[in-house]
Amino acid sequence: MNGRTILRLAPRIIKQYKSNKLLENRIYLCTTNSYAVNRFTNLIQTRGLIQDASKHEIAEGRERLYYGILTPHIRAVKWFSLTTSAASLLAQPFLINTLYASNNVALLIAACSFIGFFTFATPLLLHFITKKYVTHLDYDSSRKVYIASTVSFFCMLKETEFTPEDVKIPEVPGMFTTFVAKGKAMFLEPRFFNDPSHYAKIMGYDKPMDFKMFADASQDKNDKK
Repeated sequence: MNGRTILRLAPRIIKQYKSNKLLENRIYLCTTNSYAVNRFTNLIQTRGLIQDASKHEIAEGRERLYYGILTPHIRAVKWFSLTTSAASLLAQPFLINTLYASNNVALLIAACSFIGFFTFATPLLLHFITKKYVTHLDYDSSRKVYIASTVSFFCMLKETEFTPEDVKIPEVPGMFTTFVAKGKAMFLEPRFFNDPSHYAKIMGYDKPMDFKMFADASQDKNDKK
């Protein structure tokens, strides 16, 4: 390759080099921005959970073992449902007067039935689904009891104290039921325990296996034969 050829190709080589460098810079910026956005999103989510958990102060002598990640969402939905139901109740007299003035009895009955159904049915349905969800689980080491918090119908925290002896594991778990303590069904997720040993203790996994139960079951089968 002679000097003239090199001089003729030099502008193309410089242009291609700049293009490649520009592409590399763009890729680097996109990667960096994506990493920064992900870090910022994770930071917001983490701080949001910490702030929500800090709103419920831990009483003296208690240890926070569990925090339900769906707690803020459940409380927000229940508050919204109760607010809309209250607004519907306040608006019903004006709506009934307006429909009554139209002298259309069928429309009046249909409208009152429709609004009344969603006014009362939605909060009751939400409470039926979420009443078993454990928002917080604390442990009082001095009394050796667990305190489980659930959300009441009016979106207030309700505490239930129990010991591992009060826990019963249903043979056929119902919908959203992990265990039953003092006749109250509760639902929680094991992966959100700070100390998994407490979950094992509550569920009775630390107790020795009862081989007599299996022997009795096999004996019953032999008797039937």
